[in-house]
Amino acid sequence: MLAVGLLLTGFGLSKIFKRKQYKRSGIKVDGIVSDIVASGRNYYPIVSYETLDGVEVVEEYPLGTSPSAFRKGERIAVFYKQENCKKFIIDTKKSEYIEFAFVAVGVLVVVVAGFYLVGGELF
Repeated sequence: MLAVGLLLTGFGLSKIFKRKQYKRSGIKVDGIVSDIVASGRNYYPIVSYETLDGVEVVEEYPLGTSPSAFRKGERIAVFYKQENCKKFIIDTKKSEYIEFAFVAVGVLVVVVAGFYLVGGELF
């Protein structure tokens, strides 16, 4: 249980740091959720945007949620890397909340697991 909490916390923190990096050095453009695809229990947005060089990009976002955090046709802000325009993040409050949720759940699991490891009882 402790390992799961640490993994969730680490994943969330890595996404938060990645977002900061993209916002600092990436290029911001307007995008749209052109479709939503289901894979397993998660829903992944297909994101369409045009780079400043006029390249049309249509890519599946690698972070899925259940239920879907996005709607087909939803307008979004996108930050992409200049050296590889297919590497991008979605910049919305929803995506930030998802990242923080991973951290919060992970920390909660670590605290509960740690409490049990030292022999405490929760209730």
